[in-house]
Amino acid sequence: MKPITAAQTRKEESRKRRRAAERWQRYIQDLRRRQQMQAESDRRRKWLLLLLLWALESKPAQLFFPSPDPAPPPTTPKRSAARKSEIKAAVETLSDYDRHYLYDHRPRRGEEHLEVYDGLTWNDIIAYNRIHRPHLFPAFRPIPGMPKRYADEPVNVWTLFDHMSSDYHRPDAIKALKLIVDSRAHDWIDACATEVGDLTYKDLRRQCKRRTPAMTLHEFPRAATWWRESVRREEEEKKRTVKETSDDAPKLPGVD
Repeated sequence: MKPITAAQTRKEESRKRRRAAERWQRYIQDLRRRQQMQAESDRRRKWLLLLLLWALESKPAQLFFPSPDPAPPPTTPKRSAARKSEIKAAVETLSDYDRHYLYDHRPRRGEEHLEVYDGLTWNDIIAYNRIHRPHLFPAFRPIPGMPKRYADEPVNVWTLFDHMSSDYHRPDAIKALKLIVDSRAHDWIDACATEVGDLTYKDLRRQCKRRTPAMTLHEFPRAATWWRESVRREEEEKKRTVKETSDDAPKLPGVD
């Protein structure tokens, strides 16, 4: 067996490097050829798609493949110029969080004419429910003794809070409030109305205003109970002070 010389080793390594370079060159050329073929295929596909769209838009194609025209967007009816008070009342005052918390799923102001479901608007759904679901619209029952200002419609406790800020409307608002609030809170309401001690009519709103009218009405008996307890503690404190003062006072001579 002949020994392998250094020249043969270098020659073998050179042949291996040359073959590896040739294989790499063929791989690069094949990759470039595939990319060119893919680009050519994409270009042809785009031209065919453009030609198809142009054919469908032509008049002969419309006879066999008519495209429905989209419905025009709903137009808001024009309204006459309103006063500043009406414009201010039309502004949406509830945020999306408040509407979700209060379970207020009514349409926003000015959107009653829009379609809600299956071609029906909000007004159509209300009219349908009034006929087939009358239990959703209980009849209004006037409260005996209610002031004339609030006798024709349900009273909202928040509206009464707003009317209390007026000296002219405050007596009727206080009277209406006592008719819709639990009788356990009437003495506290009278104390706030007559401003007994440190109480004022503002305490009614400050202590009882909550997230919903129902929660607000539920808060009145609790606030009245807390007020009665504070009054009882003040009276006991006064009696205790008077008793301690009388015991510490100097006694007259001859009196045990």
